[in-house]
Amino acid sequence: MTKAMHRIQRKNKFLPYLLILPSMLLFSMFTFYPFLKTIALSFFLTDKRGNPTKWAGISNWVRVLSKETFWKVIAITLEIAGINLVFTFGLAIFFALLSSQKKKGGKLYQTMYALPMAIASSPAAAIFLFIFRQKNGVINSLLGGANIGWTTEMPYAMWAVCIMTIWMNVGISYIFLLVGFRAVPQDLIESAYLDGAGVWARIWHVMLPMASPQIFFVLFLNIAISFRSFAQIKLLTGGGPANATKNLIYYIYENAIINGRYETACVQAIFLFGLILLFTSLQFALEKWFVHYQ
Repeated sequence: MTKAMHRIQRKNKFLPYLLILPSMLLFSMFTFYPFLKTIALSFFLTDKRGNPTKWAGISNWVRVLSKETFWKVIAITLEIAGINLVFTFGLAIFFALLSSQKKKGGKLYQTMYALPMAIASSPAAAIFLFIFRQKNGVINSLLGGANIGWTTEMPYAMWAVCIMTIWMNVGISYIFLLVGFRAVPQDLIESAYLDGAGVWARIWHVMLPMASPQIFFVLFLNIAISFRSFAQIKLLTGGGPANATKNLIYYIYENAIINGRYETACVQAIFLFGLILLFTSLQFALEKWFVHYQ
């Protein structure tokens, strides 16, 4: 009996590794290998197909990091990411608080709030291009036939990109926050009410702390999304006007796909990875002070 149990245990010891093997193969092909290759190519000169041609050492890094244009793109990236993060999170938490109490007909407006997450970037961009169009656009028509170039003039172009990004991402944040707020025990909220706590006091001292794990996740999610805004910039403004909406990921695309400078794009991609890692590490460092799991 003991020997049979040992045989079963030996067989089961390899079972978890067999189960995760397909996932690890996919991650290796589409995540780990491209990441390692990006690091390697950042130290080479490449041809227009991205093949290494000559060892360059750190000269690629020096060239990229010493360009004033690169740091202007970083500033635009941080500005766009900051606007997207603040407004996406703010709107999502506002809608989630409105929906936290189950009421008759609530499914309708919950669906309305979450609907943008089901729409892909291309059709969303087509809708917003129609809204922001300079001639006969929806907004200009509502403004009495104004002639504002919402996607071709600053500062309107920056806000056009951000409005589309916020609209596309507020749905997923809303869903996670709604789950967090509805998980707050009703007895706790009623106790706070009986103790004389007003609406804002109940939200600040009860609902937000109890939903802090979901809030933490939503912030983490939106930091990553905010730094990776690409489709809306490509489809709405093309990085214009005068590169005023060109963020880092669009700059990477421009160098790699349009200009064929893969070594430059690799350096910039690693820098973007480091930037997202820095902000997420800071967020995780603050987790123990703001997130309550009990």
